[in-house]
Amino acid sequence: MDEKTKNLVCLLLTDSDPDVRRRAAEDLSGCDDRNVLAVLSTALEDENRGVEDAISRTLLSIGGVATARAIVHHIGDENITSRNLAAKLLVQLREASVHALVPYLRDVDKDIRKLAVDILGEIKSKEPIYYLLPLLRDPDQNVLVATIEAIGNIGSREAVKPIFNTFEHYPFTRIIAIEALGKIGGDSVREYLEGKYRDAINAGNAEEIYLFALLDALGIVGDADTLEVLLANYEAIKDPLRDVLLHEAVLIIERCNLEYQLDDKMRNDLLHALHNDNHQIQLSAAKGLIQFKDPVVTKELLLSLGISEEMDCVIVAQMPVRPRVFQIAVECLEAEVTCGKIQIMMLLGKLASEFVRSLKGFRGYRIDDSELERAFDITSEAWYEANQEDWEIIADTLFRIDCDRAAIFLQSAMVDMDPWSRVHMIEQLVTMPTRRALECIARFVEDENEMVREAALMALQAAGIPVEAITPTNRNESLDRGTT
Repeated sequence: MDEKTKNLVCLLLTDSDPDVRRRAAEDLSGCDDRNVLAVLSTALEDENRGVEDAISRTLLSIGGVATARAIVHHIGDENITSRNLAAKLLVQLREASVHALVPYLRDVDKDIRKLAVDILGEIKSKEPIYYLLPLLRDPDQNVLVATIEAIGNIGSREAVKPIFNTFEHYPFTRIIAIEALGKIGGDSVREYLEGKYRDAINAGNAEEIYLFALLDALGIVGDADTLEVLLANYEAIKDPLRDVLLHEAVLIIERCNLEYQLDDKMRNDLLHALHNDNHQIQLSAAKGLIQFKDPVVTKELLLSLGISEEMDCVIVAQMPVRPRVFQIAVECLEAEVTCGKIQIMMLLGKLASEFVRSLKGFRGYRIDDSELERAFDITSEAWYEANQEDWEIIADTLFRIDCDRAAIFLQSAMVDMDPWSRVHMIEQLVTMPTRRALECIARFVEDENEMVREAALMALQAAGIPVEAITPTNRNESLDRGTT
C-alpha cells in the first residue's frame, strides 16, 4: 500500500469531518488491495449517510469476488442498517457474491441463513442451487419458505421434484410452492398443478387463497389442455375468483395463440370482470369480450377507455369492426361520461375520417349526416372545459368530422384565448393535414398581439407559403398554392 493510499485510509477511519471521510472514500475507488477492501468494509458502519453512500459506490466500482468476501460478514451484524446495506451491495455485485454467501447458508443463526437465501434469490444465479436444496428441509419455517421463493426466482428445473416433495410434506409451504412452480414452469409442473386444481375442485372445500394461487400459476404455465380443465370446472368457481379464472384463461389463449371461443354464458362474467379493481383483469376482460359484438358490450368497452394506455389500445383496435360503434360513442359523450372522454373523441375522429374516405359506407353500415352533426356538437362543447393538452385532440377530431365547421368554430374559439394559448394552437394546427387548418392560422397574421402574428407567419412559412403571399387580398389564393 503506497503512502497516498495509507493517508486516504487514515482520513477515512479517523477524520472528524464527514466531507473529508467522504472524499477519502471516493479517492479509494479503483484500489483493489485486500487491506483497502477490509478498511472500506469496516467503514461501512460510518454513521454519516453521505460517507456511507460514497463507500458503497467505491466498493461497487472495485467489484469482484474479493469485494463480496470483504463485506459479506455484515449480513450477521446486529446493526440492521449495515446488515441491509451489505445485502444490497451483495445483490448488486451479482454472481461475484455467490460463493461468499454459500457458507452462510449453514449458519447456526436462522436469520442469517434466511438473509443469505434472500440475497441469492435476488441474484438469480443457478450456480448455488445445490446448496439451496438441503434448506428445503430446514427446521425453521421462515428459512424453508424463503428457500422455495428463492428457487422460484432462480427458475431451476432441478428443484421441481424437491419442491413437489416439500408441497406434500409441509402444508404451510403450499402457496409459496405453487408460486415458485409457476415461475419455473415446464410440462411436469403444469401437469402437477392441473392435478392439484382438479383435487381442490373435487374436494369443494379449498381455501380461496389456495385456488387463487393455483389459477395464477396455471395462467403462467398452462396450455390448451389446461384451458379445457379450467373451463370444464367453470361453474365450480364463484366470485370473486371467477374474474381471476377468466383472466388466466385469456392469458393462456394469448400465449398459446388459441382462438377465442368463450361460451355465451361467460359474456356477463366478462362484463363483470371489466369493472374489477385489478387493471390486468380488466384488460383480459376487454380481450375476452372481443368476440361479442352486441351494443351493450360495445358501450361497456367504450366506457372502459382511459383506464390505461394498454387498455385503450386493445379497445380502440377492435372498435372499427363493431356495429353502430360511432353512434354508441356519441351517445356515451352525450351522457356526459367523464373517464375516457378524450379517448372517445379521438375514436370518433378516427371513425369519421375512415367513413369519409369510404364512399360505399363504413364497414357494413353508414354514419348519417345527423350523427356526424351530433358528434361535432358534443365534441366542440368539450372545448370550453378542456385543458391545453386536449385542445389539439379536439381540434383534430373536429377537422376529421367536418373541416368547414371546424375552421369556423376554431377561428371563433381562438379569438377568446390569451396570446400564449393562441400561439400554442397555431403550433398544433400547422401539423394537421388539411387546408382549412392553415386558413385558421392565416386569420391571425394580423392579430393585435405581435407574438401571435409572428407565430402565424412562421407556421404558414413552415407549410410552404411565401411571406410576400400572406396578405389580406391574396391569402386564400396563396393557401391554395401552398397546400396543393
